Amino acid sequence: MGRNERAARILDATAELVLRWGSKRVTIEEVAKRAGIGKGTVYLHFESRAWLFMCVLMRESLELMDQLAGEIERNPAALLPDEQARLTFLEVQRRPLLLAMFSRDGELLGEMAQDPAVGPLRGIKGELADDMFGVLREHGLLRTDLDVETIRYLVGAIQTGFYLYPPVPGSIGDDPERAASALAHAIRSAVQPPGEPEPAALAAALPGVLAGYQRMRAALARAVAGRPPGEAGAGRAPGLVSAGVTVDTTTRGAS
Repeated sequence: MGRNERAARILDATAELVLRWGSKRVTIEEVAKRAGIGKGTVYLHFESRAWLFMCVLMRESLELMDQLAGEIERNPAALLPDEQARLTFLEVQRRPLLLAMFSRDGELLGEMAQDPAVGPLRGIKGELADDMFGVLREHGLLRTDLDVETIRYLVGAIQTGFYLYPPVPGSIGDDPERAASALAHAIRSAVQPPGEPEPAALAAALPGVLAGYQRMRAALARAVAGRPPGEAGAGRAPGLVSAGVTVDTTTRGAS
């Protein structure tokens, strides 16, 4: 069994156990048993339990990123923050692990977000979002009366609120499609200029946005393969970021 196959097997086992029991009950011994390998082999791929759990989430994020990039290639208007937020929201509802991360589910994720091993992931989310917002703003696809830092704060705060706000049965929040549309409307109103975007501006921004996706994907895939950020040659490993759309995923109440 090759290194990549073993890493994937470990991640599969971890994801299954976390969904079944919650991260607090999942030990490296249980992961190794489920994956059919020795405990020491797990540590050869992932330096800590917290980093292993984070890599499970990053693999989910990698799949989400591929879906978003594919949508952008099919429809350049999907590179705008409102549409990115809408698509992300809908896809996250179908991914229990990402939904737990976005909604700060301490029962499922436990102490994962508190371990120092995952600290670099939080620090670089803003840097990556700024890069993407800079491309969009340069081509007139974001408001120019707001600086990039303010735009990032607005988008992050709005999107985080939609994941944390408890839905009332029968309300908009209880319908993912309607909630996603409301989220897109809120972000569009806050940070995008009025009116429809110019096709020429979308076409001009497209290469820069896709290049950002490629950089993020390469770093994320490397990290999932067992190279945490900060290790020589590992590059920048992003957190839960889509094209300029970030969510504060710090888990509240984690022990």
